[in-house]
Amino acid sequence: MKAILCGKIIPVTKDPIENGHILIDDKGKIKKVGKGFDVPKDAEIIDAKKWVAFPGIIDVHCHAAVFEEEVGLGLQDGNECTDPITPHVRVLDAINPVEKGMKRAIGSGVTCVCIAPGSGNVVGGQMTTIKTHGRIVDDMVIQEVAGMKCAFGENPKRVYGGMQRTPSTRMGNLGVFRQLMMETQNYMNKWDEYKKKLKQYKEDSKEYEKKKKEDKDKDLKKPVEPTIPDKNIKYDAMVPVFKKEIPLRAHAHQDNDIISAVRLAKEFDVNVTIEHCTYGHKIADFLAENKIPAIVGPTFGFRTKIELKDMTWKTYGILNKKGVLVALTSDHPVVPLQEQTVYAAIAHREGLSKQGAYEIITINGAKILGLDDRIGSIEAGKDADIALWNGDPLLVHSKVQKVLIDGKIIYDIETVTEELF
Repeated sequence: MKAILCGKIIPVTKDPIENGHILIDDKGKIKKVGKGFDVPKDAEIIDAKKWVAFPGIIDVHCHAAVFEEEVGLGLQDGNECTDPITPHVRVLDAINPVEKGMKRAIGSGVTCVCIAPGSGNVVGGQMTTIKTHGRIVDDMVIQEVAGMKCAFGENPKRVYGGMQRTPSTRMGNLGVFRQLMMETQNYMNKWDEYKKKLKQYKEDSKEYEKKKKEDKDKDLKKPVEPTIPDKNIKYDAMVPVFKKEIPLRAHAHQDNDIISAVRLAKEFDVNVTIEHCTYGHKIADFLAENKIPAIVGPTFGFRTKIELKDMTWKTYGILNKKGVLVALTSDHPVVPLQEQTVYAAIAHREGLSKQGAYEIITINGAKILGLDDRIGSIEAGKDADIALWNGDPLLVHSKVQKVLIDGKIIYDIETVTEELF
């Protein structure tokens, strides 16, 4: 067991606790949080009386470990731009968990990331959520499929329009997307029909055998087993979307593209989150009424394309005040993953409440991922993913001193080596 003796605890989901303790069990779970209770004598003590305990930061949308730092084109694995429809590709198969961008993130308190394929395709593939520390990616996974990445607007039309093939317009984007959705529905219907026929075949076969035993000479027609449909990896990848097991994770900057993404989701009765949501402040009421989560950012970078013309740091506060569930994305490597608290601080400066700034880098991302029972706050029963800071995380001069993931000290500013980070 470990006991962290803290100068201050910011649980995020509850009021801050001055001079509190955090108990962590041997399974890496938080056992108790608060003050005024005795620390077990056999507990390993982490003296953080001069520090602030804050939940491990979550980046709910990034491209870390697939768009790697300090490498050439040969190791940039984020976009499979050979077909606008690639739901069957998995970002998990491209992740390099020991690349430097990921290591730097740990030293800044980032303990969990949801990694996405890029936005070059209309449907780009399956996203994966991992803890940030490890060498074997399979051991780091906490959510193998976190959503189906898709993209609206300029990116896919630019990629495929440049190849003189569909899609080259927003109409084309939606056209090929609808085709995939309809084909997947037909595929699912075909399999449902097969399962019904198979069930009936098994029942008829039992009846046939029973009657044969009763009268061997009776002329009976033997049931015919139905033909199993062909499997299709693309449609199989889309089935969880229709079952609402995972959402469409829709890259959309402009308000018209955001509305198109929601329209498509309604048309096929599936769940959707809006990734980037750059013009979300213009249609905040629409997003709130439709209960659409918004993953906003990266707001720190240049306005590198027309879709970013009206980008503003005020988007976070406007959406938050309307009741939209908002998280922050670095979109790493577009802007660095390790500066999440700086981005949250700027959003606070531009109108987002301080509590809201804490939430957009922790619990809100956990809620969007459906992992808020495990991560996103410092509460009993959750994973002990905790960063110890020498000041409030929203103060840009504050620095991480130690990071725990699943109760293990992964980063210590006093002992960190270049080899590890």
